[in-house]
Amino acid sequence: MKKILFNGLGNRGWIGGLYYLKNIIFSCLESEKIKKEYRIVVLIDSAHADIFTCFGNRIDLHIYDGTNKAKLALYEMNLIWLHGVKYCYALELNKIGSLFASRGIFWIPDFQHKTLPEFFQPEELARKDVTDRKMTELTNTLVLSSEDARHDLERFYPEHKCRTQVVHFVSYIEPELRTITPELERGVADKFGLHKKYVYLPNQFWKHKNHVVAVRAIERIKKQGLLADYDFVFTGNLEDYRNPEYINELKAVMEAEPVAGSIRLLGFVERTEQLCIMKNAVFIVQPSLCEGWGTVLEDAKVLDKAVLLSDIPVHREQKNEKCTLFDPHDPDALADLIVATAERADRPEEAAYFAGDMMAGMANMYREAGEYAKALEKIFV
Repeated sequence: MKKILFNGLGNRGWIGGLYYLKNIIFSCLESEKIKKEYRIVVLIDSAHADIFTCFGNRIDLHIYDGTNKAKLALYEMNLIWLHGVKYCYALELNKIGSLFASRGIFWIPDFQHKTLPEFFQPEELARKDVTDRKMTELTNTLVLSSEDARHDLERFYPEHKCRTQVVHFVSYIEPELRTITPELERGVADKFGLHKKYVYLPNQFWKHKNHVVAVRAIERIKKQGLLADYDFVFTGNLEDYRNPEYINELKAVMEAEPVAGSIRLLGFVERTEQLCIMKNAVFIVQPSLCEGWGTVLEDAKVLDKAVLLSDIPVHREQKNEKCTLFDPHDPDALADLIVATAERADRPEEAAYFAGDMMAGMANMYREAGEYAKALEKIFV
């Protein structure tokens, strides 16, 4: 049987990239056509293998913990050339990946370095442009996560030779959700001190995630003496390697009066704990300035949560009926929207809407994964 290789070794430093591969594999396994012709193979290290063990014997999991690049190249050459790998999905055109370029399906989640160049150093801008240009100059299939990204491809690389395919994804979080019990939820609440109603902002602290508009909105709310019975919970990696001072700028506002007592900055939390926090939030705020196809929103959709969502093109494409758009550059408007949403959520007749129907969300997850698999079939079948 032919095989599709998902190589997670290149994404070990970006957990979002590994969850992306997991989500695409889920859609592949929802396609009878793909399963009939291909076996899914995942190459990963032991530290991150648990992300993919949820698929059990439906995939082949290869664990590689070595650090020697020459040995890794030999291992990958053996795996790809001698064991029937036809496609390498999300192949990186690094020194090793270039050996298998003819089998590569490339992936660019977004063109953030083009749309928001002010958040990058010049050296990284040049490096990312070289990498993306290499992929666009080959005739391989290039997967894009949104129609918005396809528009940017045409805008920034109009001379591209690649074939393009937009492939959306859902968050495959059913295995984690099945482990969430009332006891676990109480334990997470106790661990992080989440005993008040709260609004949740789950994003790593990279500058383009635009936490600043939310923090300024919270500052305005608190200066007006509103939402005294609410906390604002932030999770995510606190480091932005491109803008290392950004978190300190945010903390200066977060730790000052009048907002200090209402913000809970938890940092990076384990995935199931994160989903517990999201499940029990009153609603979510996602203020990002750029996304490929946002995982935060996909998580919220599976949990059937209400989301206040930055009004950017990809979010207009991705949103569902429980999303409300706001101007990501206007903290005053966001403050008003947060207050209005919280007041609505406090009405007894709205309790079920804001609690969310997780079973309905998971059913929709399977339905959409099947729909998105049709785009993958155009690539593989």
